[in-house]
Amino acid sequence: MRARFAFGIKSLFTCVVFNSMLLAAFFIVLKSLLTGFHQWFDPFASGQAAGLPEDLQLAVNNVLQWVGQLEQYLVLALFGTGALITAVMWLFILAHGRRLEKVSTARSVDTPTVGAAAVAAVLSRPEEDVRFAQKAPEAAIQMLAILQRQGRLLDFLQEDLSAYDDAQIGAAVRNIHAGCKQGLGEHVELRPIYEAEEGSQITVNAGFDATATRLTGNVSGEPPFAGVLRHRGWRVVHVELPQLTPRQGKDWIVAPAEVEIS
Repeated sequence: MRARFAFGIKSLFTCVVFNSMLLAAFFIVLKSLLTGFHQWFDPFASGQAAGLPEDLQLAVNNVLQWVGQLEQYLVLALFGTGALITAVMWLFILAHGRRLEKVSTARSVDTPTVGAAAVAAVLSRPEEDVRFAQKAPEAAIQMLAILQRQGRLLDFLQEDLSAYDDAQIGAAVRNIHAGCKQGLGEHVELRPIYEAEEGSQITVNAGFDATATRLTGNVSGEPPFAGVLRHRGWRVVHVELPQLTPRQGKDWIVAPAEVEIS
């Protein structure tokens, strides 16, 4: 309500100022025209131009009388016209503003947004209850299934390694690494962000992509920055995953259970 009142006052003030300037300019122009008109026709009315026919002299006097009445009510006519135009403009702006407000309100209802209260409610939940679901996680499920099928990655990550010594874990990791690398290479093409070897000196020039290069250590001043490449980074160039069947996209089976029948 307060916003509507403020909008109404501002729009009224704008209309008054705009029309006042416009009417002032119109008044100056009209006054100049009337002054020039008097310079041309006043001599005929004062008898300085002798020999005019009586009918023409009467017409000139009538015109000058009409112009005199116009000058008498000129300010009042301009003020009334300006007030009427200002009122019409103001009402039009108010009506248009209310229509835009209704459209904006309808859009905000159709497209709900996550407000601060909703975010606070999510963050206040226990850690195990917080879930952020994507609209289409099928590709991630596919990639997990590929890494599980090729390298048994999920089995390794879900295994309790506290019962094994380092030598046993190292032997298992070699096979997992080989299988996962093969599965990843078949479906995802990766390319390092920097071609230089890790540990070498590089220069990060001005205008670098902050999403592709993360600066660490003593970062101060403006680029270019000179530093040591600790990690080359990875960029996905191409992804090609198998086509999912409708049931695969629905069930989200990463790895089927295996039952041996005797």
